[in-house]
Amino acid sequence: MRKWVCMTVVAGLIAGGCSSNTSVSTDSKQQPVAEQQQEAGKSEGDQKQEKQTATVRQIILDEQFLQLLAKNEISGFDVHIGMKRDEVSALYGKVTKQDYWDGRRYEVFEKLESALIYFDGQDRVYGIDLAGLHLNETNLDTIRKNLGAPVSEDKSMADEDYVMFFEAGDNSVFISAKDEKSPADKIRIINKKMLEESPQKE
Repeated sequence: MRKWVCMTVVAGLIAGGCSSNTSVSTDSKQQPVAEQQQEAGKSEGDQKQEKQTATVRQIILDEQFLQLLAKNEISGFDVHIGMKRDEVSALYGKVTKQDYWDGRRYEVFEKLESALIYFDGQDRVYGIDLAGLHLNETNLDTIRKNLGAPVSEDKSMADEDYVMFFEAGDNSVFISAKDEKSPADKIRIINKKMLEESPQKE
């Protein structure tokens, strides 16, 4: 049943990558938001238009990134960990999609189609999946230089991506690429403590 749910959610986005573990863990498994840009009906022109939209901001992966994230702030990005749902809507419009990934419900907003936003039981952002267009730096060597040595980095058994894992306070950060020589194409930030304290509403 678990695999069936996962496969249903990501039909057209990715093949496989499911786990029987329904808790948010520090493994490398993550929703491949980069592939969202190739959904049916979304042309290359649409992708370029979204990149040029003023509301699309880039995360600044510099020396201050992990320090700020430890305070739940995401350098260069409008949405931060702990932000309320109505605040996200004020920035990015109404919810256009709601679905599940790895047993957790995410939402997509009309002016931020290349991101999945996860809310806890108090309607606070506890997790974000972002496509690579939201990263100001995609070179893995430069990211390591800026952020310091990751807690771990290796090929993911879930989807075979190469994943660098960092920690910042209560937040886990996963930066993924197709392999260790490719540019980063997605980032996931998850605050497990918030979700444990206030699980998502059913």
